[in-house]
Amino acid sequence: MLDREIVAALVEVLNAPTRPPALWPLAFIKYPGRELQPQANPDSTATATVTLALYGWEYKHRGPRPKTPPPIDPAAVQAALNAALPDGLSVIAVQDHGTKISIKIKEEFR
Repeated sequence: MLDREIVAALVEVLNAPTRPPALWPLAFIKYPGRELQPQANPDSTATATVTLALYGWEYKHRGPRPKTPPPIDPAAVQAALNAALPDGLSVIAVQDHGTKISIKIKEEFR
């Protein structure tokens, strides 16, 4: 159940017509089932990790890729996602890996 909530929330946030400036370097989600595959963390059942591509390195990108990946501020991405995600989901960590970022999301118990 947590996986479907995370996918739906991220698609809604990242494909919105107006996004916070911190989320602009992230690619739009065209194929949610392929691009968003939350992985449950073995240490806890209430957290999952999602990997998101930056613009130019997404699945089935058409056109030339930028020479360098767009700059990412992990703290700003975390704050923007926490503000946009629905109640019950919170981002606890964001890591930059060059052409992609990994986001650790925790389900808050209601």
